[in-house]
Amino acid sequence: MDIFKKAAAAAAAAAVFSLSLPVYAYGAGEAHYTVTAPISEKNGVLTLADGQKWYKVNSFEDENDYIICVKGSDGRQMILTAADDNYREYIWHYYRRTMVTSVAPRYTTLSNSYHLTYHDGQLYTVSNWWNDGDSVWDYSGGALSYNENGNMHYLRYTEGSDEPFSCTDNMGEAAQVCIYAKRDQLSRCISRHPAAESYVLEGSGYAAPVFSVELSDKDIVTDSVKWFVDGKEQDCAKLTFTADSLTDKPAGVHRVGCLIEGHDSEGVHYRERSADGAFVIAKGVMPDSFMSFSDIHEQYEFIDRALEKIMERTGGYIPSLVVCTGDLANGPTVDKDTMLSRYYPQIVSHLGGLDAVFASGNHDSGEAASIMSLRAGLGADCNTRGAGRQIFRGLSDGVKNKGRNSRFAKGIIVYGLNFESALYFNNNEYTYSYDRTLGELESFLKKTAESYNGELVVISAHSGLHVLGLQPQSVNANGTSIGKWIGENQYNIDRSDEMAKLINSYAEKYDMDIMYLFGHDHSRSETEFILSDGDELISTKKYSDGTYDRETLSFTYGHSGFLSTTIGSASARFSFIYRDGDHYSYDILNLNGDIIRRREIAAKSTFTEPAVTSVSTSAAAAATTTKAKVSADSPNTGDRSAAVFAAVPAAVFVLLLSMKKKEK
Repeated sequence: MDIFKKAAAAAAAAAVFSLSLPVYAYGAGEAHYTVTAPISEKNGVLTLADGQKWYKVNSFEDENDYIICVKGSDGRQMILTAADDNYREYIWHYYRRTMVTSVAPRYTTLSNSYHLTYHDGQLYTVSNWWNDGDSVWDYSGGALSYNENGNMHYLRYTEGSDEPFSCTDNMGEAAQVCIYAKRDQLSRCISRHPAAESYVLEGSGYAAPVFSVELSDKDIVTDSVKWFVDGKEQDCAKLTFTADSLTDKPAGVHRVGCLIEGHDSEGVHYRERSADGAFVIAKGVMPDSFMSFSDIHEQYEFIDRALEKIMERTGGYIPSLVVCTGDLANGPTVDKDTMLSRYYPQIVSHLGGLDAVFASGNHDSGEAASIMSLRAGLGADCNTRGAGRQIFRGLSDGVKNKGRNSRFAKGIIVYGLNFESALYFNNNEYTYSYDRTLGELESFLKKTAESYNGELVVISAHSGLHVLGLQPQSVNANGTSIGKWIGENQYNIDRSDEMAKLINSYAEKYDMDIMYLFGHDHSRSETEFILSDGDELISTKKYSDGTYDRETLSFTYGHSGFLSTTIGSASARFSFIYRDGDHYSYDILNLNGDIIRRREIAAKSTFTEPAVTSVSTSAAAAATTTKAKVSADSPNTGDRSAAVFAAVPAAVFVLLLSMKKKEK
C-alpha cells in the first residue's frame, strides 16, 4: 500500500500526536491505524498529554475537527490514530461537499495528512478514488458508519490485534464509538430559534418583545445562557428573554440572539449560537408589495438585511409579503425532515415576524417547501405533493385570520412551482421536463381567471423558461454571453415553450397581470434580468434536440435575485415589487441598497376588492368601531386602522418617485 505523502511539516505538526503517550499495536513501516490512550476521560471530557481538553459531542459538523475514540474491554477510551514511521495523527477534519449540483452523490471526508477511507472490506489511509456514488461518514447512536453508494459499513475494533480497526456490515459488531470536539465546536442544542411574533409599529406603544429558544432534548442541562441585542450582551440567563431595551425605538431592524452551553446525562456537551432573530419596527406596510429572493444557500442573515434596505428606501415601510423562489439549502438535495427541523426555524428567525411563502429549488425538499407555505396558513392549497399549487391568496380567509403584514397584500396571488416537479429519473439518468406541470398550472390559471379581481398573479418557480446563452439577456457580469445551452437539461427544461404560451394565453385573454419569477442560473454565471410585455422570450422545446421557440411576452419574466455570495454570479441581490398607481415597479437591488435592474410595467387591470355581503347598519358600524379600536390597541401585530394606514403610503410613493428621478 502506498503511503499518503505528507503535507508541509508545519501543517502536519498541528495534528501530530504526542509520542509520550502509551501506544498499542504500533507497527513500523507503512501507514496504518492503531490506538493510543489519552491521559483521562471523565464526564465527557477527554484530556490529552499536552493538557488539551476535548468534549464529547453527538454528531459531525462541517469543517470541524474531531478525535474519534473506541471503548476498550476495560471501559477506557482509546483514540483512533493513523501512523507511519514518522507521523502519528489523531485529529480528523470533517468535510461535507456542498458546492455541487443537487443530484451529485453525497460526499464527506475525515482527514488530516491521512484520509480515513473504506473500500471493499478494508480501511485505507489514502484518498477515496473508487466510488462514484454516495461516500459518507456519519456518527449516530454510538457507531461510526460509512455509506458507500447505499451500502452501510461500521467501524469495528478488535482489541489487542496488530490491525485493530476494520469495518463490518453487521451493526451488532460495530465498535462503541465516541467523538470529541474543541470547546467552541460542540453539539447543537437549539430546536427553535429566537423569533419575533410579529413586526411592530413605530410610536404605537408596543410592549417589549419577548424572545425564547427551545432545546432539542429535554435531557439537556444548561450551563450557560447569554442573550445579545445588536451584539451587546444582556443581563439574562434564562431561555426566555424580554428585550426591554427595544421599546420606543424608531423604525428599523434589530437583532436578538443567544449563546447556549450545556450537557446531558450521557456526558455529551453542547454549545450553539442561535440565529439572530430580527425585530422589525416599521412605520407601516406598503400595500400590494413583496420582497422576493432565490438561492440564499443558508446565508439566512441576508433576509433581514434585505428587509432593512427596503425600509431605508421607503422611509421605514415594509413589504406586505416575502416570496422565496428556492434553494434555501446547499449541497445534494436536503430531505424534508432536515429542512423543517434545521433550516426552517432559522429562516423564520430572520424574517422578523413578516409573512412568507416558499417554492423549492433543486437543493431543497419540495414537500418541505410546501409544508412551510401551508404552515403560514395564507391561502395555500393543502396538497403538498403535486407539481405546483397556490401558496398565497391575499383575499383568502387564511390571510384575513392569520395574516400580519400580508393583510395588506389583498391584490396578490402566488403560485408555487417546486423544482422537483420538472425532475425525472429513468434508466439511471436525470431528465427535466414540464410534462406534469402544464396541466396543474393551467387548472390554477383557469380557476384564478374565473374569480379574477385584478390581482397580480405571481408564479414563483426556481427554474426559468429561457434557453441559457441563447436569450440575448443571458449574460455574465461583464455582459458576455454565458454560452449557449450551458447547464444542460437541468437549466434548459423541456416544454418551456409550452409553459410560456400557456401563461401568455391567460394574460392576453383575461387581461391578467402575471409575473414569472425564478432563480437557479447563478451557478452558470448568469446575472439577473427582467423582461416584460413586448419582449421576446427564447424558450426550450426539447433540450436533447436543441430545439426552441420564440414568444412575444404578455407577462413579466424575471429573476428574483440571487441572495447569496458563494456560487457563480450570486452577488447578494433581491427584488422589491410593488403596485404604484397604474403600473408595477420591479426593482432588483443589492445589500448596499443600489438598484441593479429596474422595470416599470404597465398594469393591465385595476384591483377591485369584492363586495362583502352587507349586514345591518348598526351591526356594521359596531364591527367597524371595534376593529378600529382593536387595531389601535394591538401594537404586537402591527395593526393599524384602515383610515390611519391609507393616509401614510402616499408619502412613501412620493419618496420612491423622487428616488427614481434621482437614479435616472
